[in-house]
Amino acid sequence: MTTITPNPYAPEVAEKPSKKRLAAIVTGAAVGMAFGYAPMFNATAGIFAPSILQEFHWTHEQAAVSYAASMGGLAVASPLIGVLMDRFGVRRVILVSAIVFSLALACMGIQSGERGTWLALSIIVGVFGAATSVLGYLAILPQWFDKRLGLATGFAMIGLGAGAAAAPAAAHYLISMLHWRHAYQVLAGVSFVGSMLALSLLKERRPSTLADKHAARHSSMPAGDLPFSPVKLGVIFVVAFLASSATLSLNPHLPALLLDRGLSGAAAAKCASAVGIGLLIGRLLSGFLMDRFHAPFVGATFLLAGACGTLLLLNATSLQSALLASALAGLAIGAEGDLLSYLVRAYLGMKKFGRNYGIAFAGYALGAVFGPLAAGRYVDTYGNFELPLQVAPALLIAASLLLISLGRYRSLNATSPERRIARAET
Repeated sequence: MTTITPNPYAPEVAEKPSKKRLAAIVTGAAVGMAFGYAPMFNATAGIFAPSILQEFHWTHEQAAVSYAASMGGLAVASPLIGVLMDRFGVRRVILVSAIVFSLALACMGIQSGERGTWLALSIIVGVFGAATSVLGYLAILPQWFDKRLGLATGFAMIGLGAGAAAAPAAAHYLISMLHWRHAYQVLAGVSFVGSMLALSLLKERRPSTLADKHAARHSSMPAGDLPFSPVKLGVIFVVAFLASSATLSLNPHLPALLLDRGLSGAAAAKCASAVGIGLLIGRLLSGFLMDRFHAPFVGATFLLAGACGTLLLLNATSLQSALLASALAGLAIGAEGDLLSYLVRAYLGMKKFGRNYGIAFAGYALGAVFGPLAAGRYVDTYGNFELPLQVAPALLIAASLLLISLGRYRSLNATSPERRIARAET
């Protein structure tokens, strides 16, 4: 009887995930981001501020330190969170982070007004909130998606947009019905329940088998162990920093800018909604296009649209021009959210993805701290928005050029064992 010895170099048959499984992954990521750090803490900070200012007799600058401290904590922690996700798995890191984040958010409601304690707690919120943001939930999608990664990311980011839209209204209702202290505690409980629901839908899949590498040969992007390129990662980091510094520097100041131009409060609110609409369209459209065209070209196009929006704001005196400018700025903000995980996946592969994505996301978070603070300081000093509106387009143009400089997606080395196996099979 002849014994057939299996070929050790033959690719294994990989189980193709069902559409139901893929839908659950995207839904889980969307739900997690809807109840994570950005909607529950950042988006509600302005709603809590008046009550906190009144009770503690703080200035607006003192209250704003909480936001900056949390974003600073998130920026510093992001690379470490990425390393932990590589080592222990994304779901475990999200679980621990969600628990501590919810507890810290609840503790915001028991503060006595001592600024050092408030600052320290804000940093804790940012550090442990990092994994409950896009950094954690979007890190799972590249394990499951390749040719449809951009579209999956865009759909998942809808959850973040929906949460950011609903959380301020919910916080306002809770404050009016209860008290700002109890409102923080209710939001903490809602965040915890939402995070647990998201984790029940998520499942990890590590592409480490020969089957995954064999499939990567027919893919639009590499999935294997690409050689690490600090230059590529550095460029992605700088792009994230420049883009977020430009787009987010004006976001919190937009209502005041429009009121300064003579528009009414109702018109300013409509423009804020236009930013949200542009953001949602940017997330879906950029994700769809990145699956079909070169991602840096797509990203650069959306960033240039944001540059046009900020230039338009320089002379926007009518509601129509302000609405258009706001929508264009929203397009750029929406595309930024989809772009980072896609670029890291395309140029650096899946090996140490968490670490690389964490470093890139730190650039985005640092820009979110630097941009608004720098713009706010300039406005407080000189009483106008002219220079921030002139600098923002220049930053977006520079980010676009850096994106294009990334070049073609990288591939597995031609002399690697996987490539030799591929040639032998063909």
